[in-house]
Amino acid sequence: MKIMLTGGSGHVGRRVLTRLVGPNEVVSIDRVPHPLGWSGRQEVLDLTQPSLLDRIQETFDAIVHLAAIPDHCQAPWDEVLQNNILSTYNVLRYAVDLGIPKVIFASSDSASGWGLHAKWHRPDYLPIDEKHPSLPSEVHGYAKAFGEQLCQGFSRAYGLRTICLRCSFITAPACYERFLKRLSSPEPREAPGATYAWVDVEDVASAIIRALEYDPGVGKSETFYITAAEHYGTAPTLDLIRRNWGEGIPVDRAYYEENARAPFFDIRKAKSLMGWEPEWSVERMIRAHG
Repeated sequence: MKIMLTGGSGHVGRRVLTRLVGPNEVVSIDRVPHPLGWSGRQEVLDLTQPSLLDRIQETFDAIVHLAAIPDHCQAPWDEVLQNNILSTYNVLRYAVDLGIPKVIFASSDSASGWGLHAKWHRPDYLPIDEKHPSLPSEVHGYAKAFGEQLCQGFSRAYGLRTICLRCSFITAPACYERFLKRLSSPEPREAPGATYAWVDVEDVASAIIRALEYDPGVGKSETFYITAAEHYGTAPTLDLIRRNWGEGIPVDRAYYEENARAPFFDIRKAKSLMGWEPEWSVERMIRAHG
């Protein structure tokens, strides 16, 4: 398979790139060169400038679009919106113009409105699945939700196949030390409003591979939550639900009785349609990197 990977020089993109090469021909796109001197093909360009994509007039089997400012704390809000929305639009436009049939978009659980920087309004029900209304209240979540809307619009209008992966906080080698320190901190981790949702970069890579294999159908767009099978807090999820919102929210108790620390987000659709399941747990993370 011939794949264009945007954001291939980032913390997540570098690992995804490593997993994709070998069985696939991969072209890495980023606005900065690969920091580790990757020897494969890479193009340094800014995806917010559509004219630069004219340099790559060739077809691909799929585009994996990771390129984005990952957090509104890392840049002013207007820069996040311009970069993340414009780059997504330009990638989708490029796919249509060149007849590329599939785009995989790295979205975020922040698109739901209950991500890392959420305004803590009450969800309609728990766990939050892909049918739950998206109610983002900060710029990162809004940009990701708008990116999903673009994917849906391009799918319907042009027959494009699009898959949106709502990844939780992604742990990658660059942040393992900080993440493990957070896990071992004696301070209570159950702050009001926290979901403690996370997913390891290896599981993100496997989700992307599954998405490349999955066919949603011509003109169809599918969204999936991609998160670890358990949150990284210490309290059972039902306790966190009561702490965050009190009583009165419809809860699938069987989901949380089967796994006491199951996430706030429902990952069963990814398993059902793509055959994806996370392999990394907090315990495995500690064993591997602690």
